[in-house]
Amino acid sequence: MPKLTDEMKELVERQPMTKLDFTGTWKLNHEKSSLQIPAPESTIFVIKHSEPHFHLERTHVFGGNSDTLSIDLTTDGKAVVRNHGGFEIHASLRWEGETLVFDSRLDRQGEQATNIVRYRLSDEGQIFIAEEQFRSREHNHDNRWVFDKQ
Repeated sequence: MPKLTDEMKELVERQPMTKLDFTGTWKLNHEKSSLQIPAPESTIFVIKHSEPHFHLERTHVFGGNSDTLSIDLTTDGKAVVRNHGGFEIHASLRWEGETLVFDSRLDRQGEQATNIVRYRLSDEGQIFIAEEQFRSREHNHDNRWVFDKQ
């Protein structure tokens, strides 16, 4: 039997054997989450995932005001550009094992930020976890968002 090269081993390790399906309506569980930012009153993620297509609609409610972001991505790492709330967002999505990595750069009037979020499922697909690392000149925070399937 031929030996696997290091490059082949790395590729196998990065790609899940069976790709997980993140489809669902997910509601923020404040008690299980750990946020370094003021917590929204509520957050709902609606995900439609049909590999390699991934549609995400995120709604935060702060002070009674709702903010919804919708984005369509593919899990092959191809970048898309989206404008939202005065930001130009360059985003991509890729698999790292059983984790989906949302990698984005935000630009507004010459100011830049990066936001990397690692999505994973837990508890037999009933818990959605988003581990976020946001970096900019003014803001640096690490958040662990935990969502229950609705």
